[in-house]
Amino acid sequence: MNKRMVYVAGALSLTGVLLAGAVAPRFQANAAGKKVIFVTDIGGLNDNGFNHLGYIGTVAGAKAAGWTFGDIETTNPSDYVKNLTTAAQQANMVVAVGFSFGTALTTVAAKFPKVHFTIIDYAYSPSPANILGNIFTPNESSYLAGIVAAGMSKTHTIGFVGGLNVPVIQNFLVGYKAGALSYDPKVKVLTSYTGSFTDQGKGKTAGLQEINGGADVLFPAAGASGLGTLTAADQRHVWGIGVDADQNFLHPNSTVTSVVKHVEVAVAAAIVADSKGKFKAGTLIWNLKNNGVGLAPYHGLSSKVPAAVTAAVTKARAGIISGKIVVPSK
Repeated sequence: MNKRMVYVAGALSLTGVLLAGAVAPRFQANAAGKKVIFVTDIGGLNDNGFNHLGYIGTVAGAKAAGWTFGDIETTNPSDYVKNLTTAAQQANMVVAVGFSFGTALTTVAAKFPKVHFTIIDYAYSPSPANILGNIFTPNESSYLAGIVAAGMSKTHTIGFVGGLNVPVIQNFLVGYKAGALSYDPKVKVLTSYTGSFTDQGKGKTAGLQEINGGADVLFPAAGASGLGTLTAADQRHVWGIGVDADQNFLHPNSTVTSVVKHVEVAVAAAIVADSKGKFKAGTLIWNLKNNGVGLAPYHGLSSKVPAAVTAAVTKARAGIISGKIVVPSK
């Protein structure tokens, strides 16, 4: 079994565990012929992150519900409305990942009032009657990553590479900075943006620039673009921190942990709820307390992480969950 298949199987197992107790998985076809369609953002299914997790959640949720499933890959933002419309014409539920779908989804949902929609990283106020929004708190998990970065840095300089300079990405940055400064008040955080969630070349260039500036830990929150940043970290023998999914398998000798958003759990839960007649429009918030976000394991690099750092992460996680630590957000 290759690394990618191991990753997929592991993520599906995780989704199953987190759904356990809510519904027993059923894999037979549904007599009613219910169907869910997953519409990717422009990163595509193989982004090893955000879109891939959405697909995994769709597959797991559909199997648990006894529904069939399909997917539509988006390659251009101009196709958002078209792809959502195509999905709505064929499915009982449509899943869209990414804040970029926000406006297009309201347009399409209004034309298909009997179809249920769920979207990741977007919330409506007020929410349309057939849309469920899911919001995550990556500032909380990024705070923990900041502690890891500051604790492992030898230069007291760490880097952040964002995709677009928008609030959802700024949330990663503010949490990362706050966590790093809580561990090392003298740490410097270099910041850059690729202007893209797909261009790995730009992610690599940004990462190399920050390494040349003294950063010895890089954290990209830039979708598939950030994969280039992790490659730069690996090639230049500095530490990398993955995003959205556990990305250690990409660079097991340098990606020390990842800031994970359990998109797959949110998507699967929405499908299962709909299959049980419990779809509810509005907004769900996924955070450290309900395991919607977190840090991935250190895997084979655990011996490289100082005990003081792991202890600080454990203490900070408990403090955030209890409310003792309030992480800044955008």
